[in-house]
Amino acid sequence: MAKSFKVIIVTPDKTAYEGDAVSATIPGLAGYLGIWANHAPLVGAVVPGMVTLRLDDAGNTKFLSVGTGFVEISDNVVNLMTETCETSDEIDVDRAKKALERARKRLTDMEKDLDRERARLSLARAEARVQATKKGK
Repeated sequence: MAKSFKVIIVTPDKTAYEGDAVSATIPGLAGYLGIWANHAPLVGAVVPGMVTLRLDDAGNTKFLSVGTGFVEISDNVVNLMTETCETSDEIDVDRAKKALERARKRLTDMEKDLDRERARLSLARAEARVQATKKGK
């Protein structure tokens, strides 16, 4: 039986998740970060993407879409502070797909006054939301 650790995900508005997991995958600047029990202490940036929490050895898994933020890992506790967080069952699939289409179009139109970084982050958030709904089924 895998050892578990505590995961706390907070946004400015709520505690989006608080519970135990046996593994977590979190989107970071250099790619996805895999976390297991007794992970080395770490503080890092979180980018928009999908958080995957394996809750137990039976394969029960939770998928969440997150925005930018920070993660702190210490003493078998993962604290993730993010601007947004939605579980796969909270996401309106049709709305998420439309947002993804808009974000892709905005980037391909190459408007000269476009804030490319903001558009790129919008695209990443939209992709994560759609991906979380697909995985959460």
